[in-house]
Amino acid sequence: MVSPRVKFIAITLDELLLVPIVIVIVNYFAPEWTVPAAVVMVIGAVIFVAGKYYLVYDSLLEGSYMVYDLEGMTGKVIDKVTSNSGKIKVGAEIWDARCKDGEIPVGARVRIVARESMTVHVELLEVQND
Repeated sequence: MVSPRVKFIAITLDELLLVPIVIVIVNYFAPEWTVPAAVVMVIGAVIFVAGKYYLVYDSLLEGSYMVYDLEGMTGKVIDKVTSNSGKIKVGAEIWDARCKDGEIPVGARVRIVARESMTVHVELLEVQND
């Protein structure tokens, strides 16, 4: 398993290779601007890496993404939920669902208590009388 730090370095290295390339090009065409260009490029690279770290590093960590941390969310049953089958709608997404005991009828509101791969485990909140 590759660590998040190694992943971050791998996706940042190519952008940082541009710094010496730009400095060499500036040195070739305008040698008097080499030092100021180098200073600006190094400062810019530091700001770029810090910003990229802040924005990207958390997404490189292993685990579930925040969007799919569904525990505690509520949904509506669209296909009767039993211990073997069922479907619920959470927001705009439809999930396979299971319940521990009995069955939950279509239209009922449920709370997600756990997620296992692409299946959620639910408990009954209230039955809707439509």
